[in-house]
Amino acid sequence: MKNSSFTAARPEAVLWDFDSTLVNTEPLWTQMEVEVARRHGIEWSEQESASIVGTAVTRLAEIFSERSGGRVDAGTILDDLVGGVIESATRQGEELFLPGTRALLAEMEQQGVKLALVSSSPRHMIDKILAGLPALGFSEIVGGDEVSANKPDPEPYRKAAELLGVDVTKCLVLEDSTTGADSGNGAGAVVVAIPAMAPVPEARRRVVIDSLQDVTVAQLFQLYRRCIGQPAKLVAPPPPATENLSGVRTGVMQAGERVTLTDSKGRRHSLLLTPGKSFHATKGGIRHEQIIGQPEGITVDSVGGATYLVMRPLLNDYMVSMPREAAVIYPKDAAQILMWGDIYPGARVLEAGVGSGALSLAMLRAIGPNGTLNSYERREDFAEVARNNVETFLGEAHPGWKLTVGDLVESLRDEPVDRAVLDMLAPWECIDAVGDVLVPGGVLTCYVATATQLGRVMDTLRAHGGWTEPQATETTQRDWHAEGLAIRPGHGSTGHTGFLVHSRRLAPGVEAPMRKRRPAAGAYGPDYTGPRPKNVPMSNQEVPENGMAEPRPGRPSELGVPAPSATIEPASVEETGA
Repeated sequence: MKNSSFTAARPEAVLWDFDSTLVNTEPLWTQMEVEVARRHGIEWSEQESASIVGTAVTRLAEIFSERSGGRVDAGTILDDLVGGVIESATRQGEELFLPGTRALLAEMEQQGVKLALVSSSPRHMIDKILAGLPALGFSEIVGGDEVSANKPDPEPYRKAAELLGVDVTKCLVLEDSTTGADSGNGAGAVVVAIPAMAPVPEARRRVVIDSLQDVTVAQLFQLYRRCIGQPAKLVAPPPPATENLSGVRTGVMQAGERVTLTDSKGRRHSLLLTPGKSFHATKGGIRHEQIIGQPEGITVDSVGGATYLVMRPLLNDYMVSMPREAAVIYPKDAAQILMWGDIYPGARVLEAGVGSGALSLAMLRAIGPNGTLNSYERREDFAEVARNNVETFLGEAHPGWKLTVGDLVESLRDEPVDRAVLDMLAPWECIDAVGDVLVPGGVLTCYVATATQLGRVMDTLRAHGGWTEPQATETTQRDWHAEGLAIRPGHGSTGHTGFLVHSRRLAPGVEAPMRKRRPAAGAYGPDYTGPRPKNVPMSNQEVPENGMAEPRPGRPSELGVPAPSATIEPASVEETGA
């Protein structure tokens, strides 16, 4: 199986438009167009400027020349327009940045995102304006005079991707106009449009937002993921979580947060607070504005008189209700893994089998902002769902989380880890690989669903010899009902979901001591085909051809045949006193 880092959740590069996307030059262009037109006796208005947003300046110069009846050369008009905009932009300096763009660029550069600037403006104009601004981290720049066909043709964005050495269909384009958005989409990229002078229609692989102000890289990449293959809209971003990356939010409930409504019968409803929306049930609707801005723990009434309790979901609520492609590890098992696996703040943890991200969330909270979690998942669709679930709950990407799509044995990084958790069909296939990176004394936890998997992984650990005697547990959860004298088990309970196997890594070259307690008779007999523990000698498990072992006096035989006992003579009457 081919291994790769998780590219589906993150574009290979971000391609920025220049005018009115990165910097606020559109008003300068409008002002200069009107001035140049007046200077050369050409009829032109600000409304006409708005109607050609995104048009290459060379084409604009040709339009002006045509309007003059050929009196004014297009080259002269071009020089006047470009020179005037450069002069105005240079005077403004850093004030030229649009809200949020400078911070977003700095965050992208910090995260190692490949960046290119793609503009319809001439290259020398871009270079002169950028010279008066701080370094912005663009590896490549494509000017309007450096391509044979300008926007809305896809060539500018294709060229930028080629210069960066990336696949343009895996790039994210930021644009402010329909002309530029069509160019990006035509090249095959995903487009986030931020309309400046005129509306930009939504389309496939295109999302429209109002501004880049307060938009983070994580939110932008979440838009990218949502936009792949379908239209998408940006909902209000979730409020930032606490600095410890726990995902816990306090204070009044805000737009973009997920809350849980509970009715009088205990039925729960999850909703994302969005201004202008309403929650509808059989007894009427509840406007989201009734909740937004209110403290947690309030009650709200629907139009029909039904009362609902409003609370933020706890982590265990979120784990069992979040979107999923694979079955999640339930909170009762996740709690056991955190405790018996000894996941602690700052730990270096290895996880294989991410599923939908429930256990990943629990471990990320446990390791805190200073820990690291290296997760491996074979299926890219599972990994994408897991990343979305984690970032939605935390409100941002966890800096210590590395999610890799690929087979654990083939793609495991040679980095020491303190704890390892395997949630997969055949964890025994990875025991050697995990043993190579787990530090001495480190804890291994395996989560398996069936008894045959349980036996195989435990015997593999024993056969390896470099692990302590594995321990296996199963956790069940039972609800209880208590009202006055009516105290009884509740109707709800969670039975078998899986088995947990725990073991600790021994020091290099050390093998587990010989077990003093022998396995059950026939445990490793002729019918057994799995791994044989090193500390279980064959002599202890040999079975005679007749299938019966010679019994030992005074105790049952190895195969369950009753041992001979001494003959007891009946007591005499004199002895009993009868």
